Amino acid sequence: MKKLSALLLAFAMMLTMLSVASADDVQVIRMWSNDQHDQSVIKEKIEAFNATIGKENGIAVEYTVYGSDYYSTLDVAVTSKEGPDIFKCNKIGNYAEAGYILPWEEIPALSTLVERFSSYNAPGYGEFFSQTYSVPIRVTTYGIACNNQIFEENNLELPKTWAEMEEAARVITQNSRGRKYGYALAMGYGSYHYFYVTLANGASVGDEYFNHTTGRYDFTSLSGFLKHVRTFIDDGSMFPGYESMNGDTARAQFSAGNIGMIGVMSSDVTTFKNQFPCDFEWTMIPYPVADAEHYYKEPVGVSMSYVIGEAAKNYTDKVALFLNYLYSDEVFLATSDAQVDISILGNEITSQSTATDIDQNWLRFSDMDTFCIKYPNPDSNLFIEGDTYQDVISKILTGIEPDIDGALKALDEKYNAALDAAVANGKVVLSDYIDPDIAEKMQPVK
Repeated sequence: MKKLSALLLAFAMMLTMLSVASADDVQVIRMWSNDQHDQSVIKEKIEAFNATIGKENGIAVEYTVYGSDYYSTLDVAVTSKEGPDIFKCNKIGNYAEAGYILPWEEIPALSTLVERFSSYNAPGYGEFFSQTYSVPIRVTTYGIACNNQIFEENNLELPKTWAEMEEAARVITQNSRGRKYGYALAMGYGSYHYFYVTLANGASVGDEYFNHTTGRYDFTSLSGFLKHVRTFIDDGSMFPGYESMNGDTARAQFSAGNIGMIGVMSSDVTTFKNQFPCDFEWTMIPYPVADAEHYYKEPVGVSMSYVIGEAAKNYTDKVALFLNYLYSDEVFLATSDAQVDISILGNEITSQSTATDIDQNWLRFSDMDTFCIKYPNPDSNLFIEGDTYQDVISKILTGIEPDIDGALKALDEKYNAALDAAVANGKVVLSDYIDPDIAEKMQPVK
């Protein structure tokens, strides 16, 4: 019995040692993100990776999603040398300069990814110091949501021009005797000026406030659009309290049937199903243009993407294997079919879908014949004294600044002077922000 007990004990110890050895052979890759909207889909795909490709290659990916404190938590971890292996980053240039993240060109297994996404990448997006530190993964598109019921009750067609949109808003407001309003602009949302002013204007003028052909700021190109938005305010068809109203308040009022038109993003397809469900049909339209006969694609920027932390420098081959999976058509198609993400590859991904229950508004948001991936602007590298362009836009729309043309001209002078200074001191390389193909990219598909 003693011999048998000793044999069993030895066998148990051997199994324990084998188990430890087996665990030691698995490389854990820590991945951090703040993307809560697609968390369940990405988690499911990572679990599938761990059970197949990961298991076969000794890789286990640990996926952690943080809330609103994500970037402060990340900054502490990265600067103290305790950062994750793969993470969403909003300081790619700063982290690259400090050596906190790794350039992809130094990892041969990522060369195919770098090449595939090169036409969507640019200095200021995922490229810094002539090296690639990330590749774009998705876009957030935008438009106007129209309450079909309100439009039908007022015998209105969905607008295609600014003038038609202004008239629809006026009719909706007047016919409801002030119980409903034609349009809502939630200026309490921090990025309202980006999605619902500067980008929305691009379809009418062919570029953003920074001209990517000339390399000069052109805020005066916003003049017509800002006067258009002021029309809603001046004739009373703008939902009251717009000056401080946040995005969720505006969505809640729209879902309650109190607003005819509201600015929306692609993520709002699920928002209006889950968080603020609508008991009426609504239709997404591209933001109307100044002239229905002369229009362009609407510019959109790429979303923040993943970088490789210095912690992974000794197992970059395994990190590369996972990143090739994360950026695969399989994962892009899963998030697209779940209606949570629009791949930057656009129609190349959606054309593969066999899903039969996709919301028509999601398809409109996903139609990259409507949108154009824009080049970044040098804004973040400029030193601006006094009011920024965001401040000036807000002052114009709240009536604090009545001289629209004068204020925009002053912005041109201020920003171009700051740009010249940044170029002179080497902080901005202007050629990084020139896109010789912008005119062709912005041409609409009719």
